[in-house]
Amino acid sequence: MSERAGAFGCARILIAIVIMFFAATAADGQIEFNRPKTEKPLPNPFIMPSARDEVLTVTKQMLETREIPLDKEDCNALTGECTLISKAVIFIKGIQTKSQLEHYAEVPAADVRNWVSGRYVLRIQISPASPKSSQVAVYTKFEGRTTDGAMGSQWVPLTSKGELEDKILRCIQDRLMGGDCKDILR
Repeated sequence: MSERAGAFGCARILIAIVIMFFAATAADGQIEFNRPKTEKPLPNPFIMPSARDEVLTVTKQMLETREIPLDKEDCNALTGECTLISKAVIFIKGIQTKSQLEHYAEVPAADVRNWVSGRYVLRIQISPASPKSSQVAVYTKFEGRTTDGAMGSQWVPLTSKGELEDKILRCIQDRLMGGDCKDILR
């Protein structure tokens, strides 16, 4: 009897170890010990290691592939600074409007409005920093459309958090290095 009890006890211990192994494996899928650190945003303006004309060409191509239409392009012959201004781009409509606006812009917490769409206008300034480098600055004007208000629907200006600006700077940098950035609005 004693041998049976000992064998039964060993089997129970073995089963407990196997259960703990599978539990630890399942928990490992939920807990990330080596989670990647979030990247700090690039400085805005940012120095790119390419000539102004190359940065300008790449930036215009990036806007075109993202279907962000240009409204105005102005290059100053004296300073060499070029400014690109996009037309307003509606990037969200419907139920998810408020969460998308909160991701990219400061939406007042006390503001209880019915947000129905969001749009932005980009201003990209490219200046020569040296013959082989350029300074690129990206600015975004966000607006949210509401249906609340005395006069019906209206566009409300919002302050950018810098998320979209960082994505665009990274996209321009990636394209200059031969890549094709995919993570950007529209």
